[in-house]
Amino acid sequence: MGAGKTSVGRKLSGKLRMDFYDLDSEVERAEGLSVSEIFEAEGEEGFRQKETEILVALSQKTPPAVISTGGGAVLRQQNREIMEASGEVFYLRADIDTLWNRVMSKKGRPLLDVKDPRAEFHELFMKRKDIYELSPHVVLTDDMSVSEVADKVIGMLK
Repeated sequence: MGAGKTSVGRKLSGKLRMDFYDLDSEVERAEGLSVSEIFEAEGEEGFRQKETEILVALSQKTPPAVISTGGGAVLRQQNREIMEASGEVFYLRADIDTLWNRVMSKKGRPLLDVKDPRAEFHELFMKRKDIYELSPHVVLTDDMSVSEVADKVIGMLK
């Protein structure tokens, strides 16, 4: 959350002349509901199931595309396997304080709709960090522009 997955994905897709899909947006489009509404109606598990279903469909698209997943998509082993089997996987890593500064003023983050969002954010980060680190490609994004991160990803693809 806050790593720039969507912004970098859009920029990367433009530079590579590939289609771009944001997994959260695709789930919203398929369901006709916002992520927050899906969380409210079906809970996190309901959302995660829909996320997996859409990821399967997107991973089978031809020609290949850039897909930006939500930060929680990697929590499911099945999703990690789908991603790794269908293309290159990149973890956009940033310092927790950098990430918090990017997300603290944004609305529409159901996992942070709690009494103490900073504490919840820290807990989510710590819970996911080890899984993120399993990524075959790690890109340090602190103090980099979206374009610089996209260029770094392209350099790693070569």
